[in-house]
Amino acid sequence: MTRPAYLSGVIEGFYGRPWRHDQRLALFPRLAAWGFTSYVYAPKDDIKLRARWREPYDDLELAALAALVAGCAAHGVRFGYAIAPCLDVRYAEDAEVERLVTKVDQLVDLGARDVLLLFDDVPHRLDDASRARFGRLAQAQAHLSERLFDHLRSRVPDGRRIVCPTDYCRRMADASGDAWGYLRTLGERLGPDVDVCWTGDEIVSERIDAASVADVADVLGRRPVIWDNLHANDYDLRRLYLGPVAGRSADLVDATAGFLTNPNTPFEVNDVAFATLAAYLADPVGYDPARAWERALEAWRPAFAVDGGDELTEAELRLLAEHCYLPWSSGPLVEALLDDARDVIDAPPDASDPRLGRVRSHAHDVERLLERLTELTDRDLLYALYGVVWEARTESRALAEYLDHRAGGGAPQRFGRPDHLANTYRRGFAADVQALLPLDRDGRVAVPTAKDSR
Repeated sequence: MTRPAYLSGVIEGFYGRPWRHDQRLALFPRLAAWGFTSYVYAPKDDIKLRARWREPYDDLELAALAALVAGCAAHGVRFGYAIAPCLDVRYAEDAEVERLVTKVDQLVDLGARDVLLLFDDVPHRLDDASRARFGRLAQAQAHLSERLFDHLRSRVPDGRRIVCPTDYCRRMADASGDAWGYLRTLGERLGPDVDVCWTGDEIVSERIDAASVADVADVLGRRPVIWDNLHANDYDLRRLYLGPVAGRSADLVDATAGFLTNPNTPFEVNDVAFATLAAYLADPVGYDPARAWERALEAWRPAFAVDGGDELTEAELRLLAEHCYLPWSSGPLVEALLDDARDVIDAPPDASDPRLGRVRSHAHDVERLLERLTELTDRDLLYALYGVVWEARTESRALAEYLDHRAGGGAPQRFGRPDHLANTYRRGFAADVQALLPLDRDGRVAVPTAKDSR
């Protein structure tokens, strides 16, 4: 059987506010320009995609979806529709299959060809009737999938059929306790034309290479499609990720059947994620994350027009992106600044230490950056960035003032921000819980031993 072409593009697969209709339509020509093949409609909080998946779309909803299908087609981009019945589907009831087919047929009637069936983010649990009929989750899911896909094979033989399994990363597969039996059964029972999604070793994987997907490819009997959560921020909405695609090896593309990025929830901040992924897929061997990042930032800079016809400078945009880099680190310049601050704190107080000046200068630059952003003509872009930059400004000032306070011999005193009312700074439930937990610098909870607790 001839395998379809390599799948590449964007999956709107996050939790939170879905993108607007006009934003999606604006995205499609850009996907084509970047060389991507596909857009997948999969917002978890489209209530009729997941929570109320049985309910048909009404005429207004269908008209909007039809416009998306047509918009993709106009630019040579494939439209994929995802449905996620896994919260409450009753696998043993044949009527549930009919409901699923009826719902998906609404999209097929509009011209959609690619369909994804999502079983992610649910426990390994079956209702009593499904357990009696199928025994285990993989058998039940394969049955439901193949019933739907058999229907689609006749209706849209040129369409792609894709499953996102419940165990969609190595850590989940290892933790399931059955030596990857769930994935093996799924691979054995799904048709050879069905693709399966995989996020790597983790839900958000720092590195993915051919060796790391070899086991799952062998278990599934097919190369996986990478569902990449590198730039997804729906698990920590205080953060944004404006760094480049990194940690994806040159040999990964040949070891997979496709690569879809699941990006930041705010639509306005994903240019770097998309542009650097396009650069990586176009030339995995020659891809340089730092160079691709710089080019992506420069291409994005016109979006940062400010009143008066100016735009953010290259240095200002880089400062922004350095503060919102990747899940495991800030950008290189900000990491160097943090190293300076750590070294100052670990050393005896010294008012002449030149690193104090660098921390003060950084705080001033971030304050100026926030001022500049408030002048953006694209207010949606401003509001997508506002929270993270405001926090960066507040914490940069606090760090600079604390280090100056300490260097001046004020360390024994209680340091406080003079512009914050007492008992308001860094408060709220999340901050209070974080203060209770003994976290190390890597964010791990240091659980005390029995000896430590005595």
